[in-house]
Amino acid sequence: MQKKNNKKSKEEKSLLDDILANAVSSTKKYEETDAGLETKKCKSCGAARPEDTDLQYCDFCGNPFY
Repeated sequence: MQKKNNKKSKEEKSLLDDILANAVSSTKKYEETDAGLETKKCKSCGAARPEDTDLQYCDFCGNPFY
């Protein structure tokens, strides 16, 4: 009877190990990427504005960018 319990325990452990190994191997690895959009921040409120625009005033607080 005890041999059956040991064998069942080993099978359950093996199954759990397989499940965990599969989960670890299929988990996406995230890394920091560049979105390709350069921005500048307003010195007053911190709002971002695209670098390639010619905006002179912040749309949020109205302070000049230059």
